[in-house]
Amino acid sequence: MSEDYTLAKCQMLAEKASSESELPFECRRYPEVVKAANIQRTPTKSAYEGMQGGLAAQANKERGRESQAQIQRRLTNSRRFTKQN
Repeated sequence: MSEDYTLAKCQMLAEKASSESELPFECRRYPEVVKAANIQRTPTKSAYEGMQGGLAAQANKERGRESQAQIQRRLTNSRRFTKQN
């Protein structure tokens, strides 16, 4: 049960393919289809691109500021080893 791959059908597949290797073997005989499949796609955005916490933490680190958690650890653990019974 072989499927007929026409130029139009192969062009439709090439739009969705990200490389030549994803095309069926029958579609690789059309040079314009292979060329369309090899066009570089735009890279996807980073999953963390919209998050602001990382940028703020990096800026504070460059300025030498401590985060709230670091301040709390520093203040609550300061007498751990110097406490007298």
